[in-house]
Amino acid sequence: MTELLNMIQSMKKLYDHLCLGVTKKYQISRNELDILLFLHNNPQFDSAKDIVEKRGLVKSHASMGIEKLVKSHYLETIQDNKDRRKYHLYLLPPSKDIVEDGLQVQKQFYDILFKGFTVEEKKMYHNMLHLMYKNIKEEEENE
Repeated sequence: MTELLNMIQSMKKLYDHLCLGVTKKYQISRNELDILLFLHNNPQFDSAKDIVEKRGLVKSHASMGIEKLVKSHYLETIQDNKDRRKYHLYLLPPSKDIVEDGLQVQKQFYDILFKGFTVEEKKMYHNMLHLMYKNIKEEEENE
């Protein structure tokens, strides 16, 4: 178990390090980069609530990040037609370069993690992760 926790911590440090160049280049916070990439990678999830629930950002951090991104003209908020309390978030053209650089970081991270893996080993890894996630969800439902 310690080995797994150490690996997770090392992965987080590596990803943080790789993201640093993008956050410095565009003078944005890591949370802001995470929000932009989340919205790009998951267009079906387009609200602050989605970012908090699916991405795991703290609600106050997500709100502050969204507010800064809107002020910087990287994001637009549009009120939901049916639920006036809900706002949808949309990436604006000025966010394009940040997102592209962020996607390069994600690719670089993936390439580092899977260096030396065969295609079959990558598939096996993804299948194992899927099964672990399913097990976790089943356990959560039983609680």
